[in-house]
Amino acid sequence: MAKAASITHGLVTKKGEAAPSLGAHDSAVASPKHATEKAADYYKALTVKLDRQRYIALKNAGVRDDKKSQEIFVEALDLWLKQNSQ
Repeated sequence: MAKAASITHGLVTKKGEAAPSLGAHDSAVASPKHATEKAADYYKALTVKLDRQRYIALKNAGVRDDKKSQEIFVEALDLWLKQNSQ
């Protein structure tokens, strides 16, 4: 079994004194294109509890229509909001 690496004084920083590393890869990772685009999109997570029959029907519809449950819910909610808005 390999010996664990020792943590020396030079590797441990006191709380509040840490600084970001300046590695060569940091500039590429700092601002990927998709992360900045996603930051503008707002969403809120929501949990929906379904009985077994509805859950199975939802999953079967997703397989049949090649859609995720999220897409089906959003489409259904949009239709419901359109019908019930006044």
